[in-house]
Amino acid sequence: MKRSDDNSKNNRSDDARMIITTGAMEPDSIKLFDSGLSFDPAVSHNDYIAALEDEKRNLGEALSVYIHLPFCPSRCLSCDHQTTVSHDHKQIDRYLDKLEVEVELVTEHLGKGRRLQQLHLGGGTPNYLSEVQLVRLVDILDKHFTIDAQTESSLEANAQRASVAQLSLLHGLGFRTLNLELRDLDPTVQQALGRHQSLPVIRDVVDNARQIGFETIATDLVYGLPMQSAASVQRTVDELLALAPDRISCYTYSRRANLFQHQRAIDSAQLPSIADKVAIFSRIVDKFCGSDYEWIGLDCFAREQDSISEAHRNGTLHRNWIGYTAQSGRGVIGFGSSSMTDLSSICVQNHANIDQWSESIERGELPMSAAARLSPNVRARRHALSDLMCNLHLNDDQHTLLDPNQEYPAIKALTEEGLIEVEGNRLTMTEAGRYTLHQAWGDSSPVYRWRTIA
Repeated sequence: MKRSDDNSKNNRSDDARMIITTGAMEPDSIKLFDSGLSFDPAVSHNDYIAALEDEKRNLGEALSVYIHLPFCPSRCLSCDHQTTVSHDHKQIDRYLDKLEVEVELVTEHLGKGRRLQQLHLGGGTPNYLSEVQLVRLVDILDKHFTIDAQTESSLEANAQRASVAQLSLLHGLGFRTLNLELRDLDPTVQQALGRHQSLPVIRDVVDNARQIGFETIATDLVYGLPMQSAASVQRTVDELLALAPDRISCYTYSRRANLFQHQRAIDSAQLPSIADKVAIFSRIVDKFCGSDYEWIGLDCFAREQDSISEAHRNGTLHRNWIGYTAQSGRGVIGFGSSSMTDLSSICVQNHANIDQWSESIERGELPMSAAARLSPNVRARRHALSDLMCNLHLNDDQHTLLDPNQEYPAIKALTEEGLIEVEGNRLTMTEAGRYTLHQAWGDSSPVYRWRTIA
């Protein structure tokens, strides 16, 4: 999204800032415009098995697989993922033992040999695994799925641990996308988070990854962190632009100290205000869109030649638990503690606690902690909301699905607030809507948010 009219750009940013800072941060219309997941205690282990068996009818459809590797050498104070700090690599070996059994249990019902369109290793710090452990993990997956040159294989990585040898191994194992978790590059902000990311090391890792042959280098950028300001984030963005990653995922910091007690170590008085966060995000948008990047969906910036940029322009971009993708299939199988599985009729979360996850597997059970049934209507509404977030518009058939009574109360309210426009059979998100909904939904959109569990 290139911008040539600076006055128009500033007016739009100011409009969005006014909407957010005057109390419309999460109006009732946004709550109505919600297709999130309602935990259903009536969904049983057998229901999960039946859903996997049902997927056998779609043998020709490729799937995506997410592997959760929760281990980290240390914990960032802002972390909001299910992780565990461990320096015992035998613990990781035992985890891989259980993971292999879980993969066997799932593919027993799903069918072996299903082609993967995406494979993603998340965490935690996936590249905390040793070379032997990484090889073993990929071998486990190769035995149960078809992974080929068309599979988008990616992993999250800590640059401080990404040696040339490790990057070469990962590339040899088929990984082509490297997601470097940076959060922020400002030393003061890093100190407030207990992080120590060296810009020269990051620069070396990016250069090495490109020389080795990684096709996509991605980073994150989190704002709303302690000690951040519009000026400090602009310096970080300038440094990111010098690194020239292919994608930057931009998230607002989600403080959930009741669930992640280590976040209590962050001084809340040091956190930016809502108005400051809007100013920061406006600066981020202006800087990236003024360079060789397009604003993708609500919270990503990608180079114009990136596949997700092309899909965004064509209106065919999708989003799943892994992130934005140009792939058409929506099914995701999650393995490991706290991972999510999203099938056509059910959505399942594994036990977040590693011991509980392990004990379920030892009993020969799928390690389901919570689940939600997806009726055809709920599934269609989630897809419609996801497509609106990704492609910023819906056709008539889709936007009628966003209200089960087809009376459009949410659409009417969002239209009155200037967040969407309806013209004929086309519903379009406005630029003010992009700013506002990004702030309201943050990095956990209504499509993927559990209403009653973390």
